Amino acid sequence: MNPHDKPEVLPLRPASRAQSDNATSGKTPVRAGRAPSHGKFRAYSARTAILWIAVVVLVLVWVVRDLVLLVGYSVLLAYALLPIVAAISRPLGRRGPRLSRGVSAAVVMLGLVTVVGWLVALAVPRVAEQAARFASGAPEAMTRFAKETQAYGVAHGMSAWLDPAIEDLRASVSELSQNLAGTLAGWAGKGLGGLGHVLELALLPLLAFYLLAESTAVQVSALRFVPEAAHSEIVRLGRAVDRALRSYVRGQAIVCVVMGVTVGVGLALLGSPVALLLGLLVGFAELVPYLGFLVAAIAIALAGLGVSPVHALAGVGAYVVINWMVGAFVTPRVMGRYLKMHPFIVTVSILAGMQIFGPAGALLGLPGAAMIQAVVGEVTTPASIEHEGASSNPPAARPE
Repeated sequence: MNPHDKPEVLPLRPASRAQSDNATSGKTPVRAGRAPSHGKFRAYSARTAILWIAVVVLVLVWVVRDLVLLVGYSVLLAYALLPIVAAISRPLGRRGPRLSRGVSAAVVMLGLVTVVGWLVALAVPRVAEQAARFASGAPEAMTRFAKETQAYGVAHGMSAWLDPAIEDLRASVSELSQNLAGTLAGWAGKGLGGLGHVLELALLPLLAFYLLAESTAVQVSALRFVPEAAHSEIVRLGRAVDRALRSYVRGQAIVCVVMGVTVGVGLALLGSPVALLLGLLVGFAELVPYLGFLVAAIAIALAGLGVSPVHALAGVGAYVVINWMVGAFVTPRVMGRYLKMHPFIVTVSILAGMQIFGPAGALLGLPGAAMIQAVVGEVTTPASIEHEGASSNPPAARPE
């Protein structure tokens, strides 16, 4: 290099604020994208809030099971009536009047209460009449059956085996006629003993009305029990639960329609005079597994006794066969398709609901499993966690 030439001076870049602060403090420069953020802390606090909510739910299930059942039934009822409320609240035409959400929910709920009350008022007297007729005619029917069986044994040389059983049956006829009325009275006493549960069920329309008419206000009020840092996460999980419950309601509606139509047609072919009414009853009874089956079977038997004992036996037998076929082939497939669950998981979920809450919990087992599946799927989705961290802490600009 020529000593007379001036050295080339490179232009100095202005130091960034982060570099100047690090130079004055003597600390190592922070790498781009590694700056401390609060996204992980917020995600951690949200996960902690969800964990505490799960613990509270488990405690409530253990301590106040009846309350959990009541709330669960009200939520399912609200989801079942939601399409009807949405249809009523739509405007008639482009400029037609439009009912508010509260008015639509009130109309639907009043209509439901009226229809259910009318059906109960219509069915209870008939059921009581059929039960009384059955109680008075059962001893005579059993005596006739004993005579016919004895004659059959004499004609076919089977008296040695049938006569002892017939004598025992005749001895028990008089005892049955005396105890049958007491047994029916005991059942009625148990029903009156559960009057408190009936009063709790009377709150179902009120709770479902609140969920239908003021769902946003209920959500806002419920979020006040959760830390503010977890609100966005809870709302996101709520959307997943909403999708799961909507899928459950659609699948259960299909199962109820299939069951009601099939049983109604079968009873009509057997000559039942109230096949349509029994088909509707069976469709609604399908909402409550096991207990609904028992109620529907008793109703079919009592209606059949009005014609003949053979007709009652044939009706109950047809209902049992249809119920088994639908439960074995239709319900697991339909619910598995809408809830993305294997039929094995569907069956185990129903049994788990019964084990936790008793027979009344069979209805909550499957939607409960769907909710758990939706929440776990959302919590363990990596994309949602990355999106949460990115939204709460945007990446730092790369220094020049």
